[in-house]
Amino acid sequence: MARGLSTAVNNELATDKLNPVTLLYMNVGAGLRFTDHYKDLTFDSNTYLASSLFLKVSEVSESSEVEVSNLSLEFSGADQTIISLFLSSAYMDKEVEVYKGLLNASQTLIADPFLLFKGRIESFNIDEDLESSDVQIVVASHWADFDKIKGRKTNTNSQQLYFAGDLGFDYASQTVQDIKWGRA
Repeated sequence: MARGLSTAVNNELATDKLNPVTLLYMNVGAGLRFTDHYKDLTFDSNTYLASSLFLKVSEVSESSEVEVSNLSLEFSGADQTIISLFLSSAYMDKEVEVYKGLLNASQTLIADPFLLFKGRIESFNIDEDLESSDVQIVVASHWADFDKIKGRKTNTNSQQLYFAGDLGFDYASQTVQDIKWGRA
């Protein structure tokens, strides 16, 4: 199934010599754009930098079920650029987009890379030992917030956040009766 791929991408997929590239955008700091290609690439008026820091993207899995899918990005931590950026910036819940593009025979990006994964940063981890240093960033799909419980709790501490001095929930645990709010 083509899934909305452009004619140029479909034509390139029909050839026997594929040259795929990954384009990565992370909305951390001023926004970072990387590619796994050996030279910088331009897509949608943005330059994606070729960098030895960007090591790999994990495989993307798809399902017909509604579930949280994760993606793992791996960077070299030998250069402190990524580590210091994540330690000094608010990175949680920042948007990440991963595009997959194809290069033609002249190493030029075909006009329409497709969005492979879009999500928000869930966590990052620094793995260091004597020989290497890697940074792993976990990105979760938009379904990650689906199970979060929002709203207030019916306890004194939650009530005090909004109405200091109100003791209305001090005795809530003693109520055995099911309270029907908004009904007579």
